[in-house]
Amino acid sequence: MTNPLPKRVLALDPFSRGVGYAVLEGRDNLVDWGLKTTRRADNHKASRAIESLLEWFQSDVLAIEDWNAADSRRCRRVEVLLDQIASVKQKRLQVRLITRRELRMIGPQSQTNTKYGRACLIADHFQELRPFLPRFRKPWMPEDDRMAIFDAVGFALAYLENSAGPATDPTKKIVSRAATQDAQE
Repeated sequence: MTNPLPKRVLALDPFSRGVGYAVLEGRDNLVDWGLKTTRRADNHKASRAIESLLEWFQSDVLAIEDWNAADSRRCRRVEVLLDQIASVKQKRLQVRLITRRELRMIGPQSQTNTKYGRACLIADHFQELRPFLPRFRKPWMPEDDRMAIFDAVGFALAYLENSAGPATDPTKKIVSRAATQDAQE
């Protein structure tokens, strides 16, 4: 019996001057990631950038934040953009909305409660993202644009975690390598 090919998941996370994206094929294969900048808050330019990403990657699933969820804290402009993205009609493209609750389920609760904790967990899992990890943000500092990459990877991982069905093996969740080494000792 052959295993089916893993679904290609494109995850998007809009930020103030563009959109962060990540493409995964399965839980452990990060195909591409990055930022598409628009230089300023402009939904028209962001929509064009997103259309080019959809066309380029030919993904099976598009994972984005559920802006209607009770715990979502998006401004009206980004909500409109996410609504436009979700209404994209393409053949074989499934749009999946990810809530913050689902996003926190990608790893241990103690690490996934904060954005920075999730970003560190993701950087431990995908070593190629380690150089892009922003430094810890103090309350008076603005959020680094690169955090959108980590949010996008988190959306893709949350989709992959939930698409496995209710019988998901808890050992398959992302666990930092440090936690794995501590458990072995």
